[in-house]
Amino acid sequence: MQYTHIFGIDIAKKTIDVALCQNKANDPIITHKFTNNTKGYQTLLAWIKKHGAQIDQLLICLENTGIYHRNLVKFLQKHQAFVWVENAATIKWSGGLQRGKTDKKDAQRICLYAFRNQDKARTFSAKDEELEQIADLKTQREGLIQARVSLEAPIKEKREAGLEKEASMLEEVSKRTLASIEEDIKGIEAKIKTIIEEQEPLLITYQIIRSVPGVGFVTAVNLLVYTNNFKQFNNAKQLASYAGVAPFEYSSGSSIRGKTKVHSMANKTLKTSLHMCALSSIRNNATMKEYYQRKVKQGKNKMCVINAIRNKLLITVFACVRDGKVYEYNHVYKQVA
Repeated sequence: MQYTHIFGIDIAKKTIDVALCQNKANDPIITHKFTNNTKGYQTLLAWIKKHGAQIDQLLICLENTGIYHRNLVKFLQKHQAFVWVENAATIKWSGGLQRGKTDKKDAQRICLYAFRNQDKARTFSAKDEELEQIADLKTQREGLIQARVSLEAPIKEKREAGLEKEASMLEEVSKRTLASIEEDIKGIEAKIKTIIEEQEPLLITYQIIRSVPGVGFVTAVNLLVYTNNFKQFNNAKQLASYAGVAPFEYSSGSSIRGKTKVHSMANKTLKTSLHMCALSSIRNNATMKEYYQRKVKQGKNKMCVINAIRNKLLITVFACVRDGKVYEYNHVYKQVA
């Protein structure tokens, strides 16, 4: 489809900033601010028409804000708009060095990103709503785990200091709360599994991910959510970069030879869960254990070797999902090693 106009939207809790331009190079970008509610959305439609654009001929791009974009997306799609919900980090990284930040500037940057990357545009699908539900449940689970850690930390601290009486007292008064938190965590996990099982595309991907040795429930859910069921990334290298496990060489000419290392800009949640998978693989997977021990004996830094295993696991998962096949050692591992 050939869009007549490009539309970038920066979304906050109470307001939305928009940037509109014609779909041609060097066209001036006009901006405006609206309230993030139904009344504001109606005013937005009138503003679009006022500037000679038709809603069904717009390429509308906005960042995935977690929750604040959802009502707007439903409203725009109800009016036959093409809505592209892009990963916020992808837009940020594409802009290079940025000086200053305002909602107005962010809307302009999103508009420019959409103009330059029209070939990557993908309409937001109603099927993505199930992934949003899983993402909400995942976030709630993480909050409960953090609450559990906060309650257990002082108990553990006192016990390690030899203050057993004080530790037992705190443990006793927190017992019911901790048990309730544990029950709620299990309930959330069961709900996530139910949603996955009711959606065949999610279930197929989930089963493929879990077939890779060392990859557990938490990492599988993180991968489903952060990759939008593996529709967000074109290849394993992109995903590895996003997760912060892809090593990059640092060198220039003959005099600069820095250590090969990962980039600091990464999805920390996904990176952490992959780290736990790597440690599990080292303990329980004979092949990975042998690989780790061999590389350490060769003098490799332990964290570098663990990162290599994280990268191997992620590449393996991506290859399996891409091919629609569960993990088979003789087929997939050899392909990506």
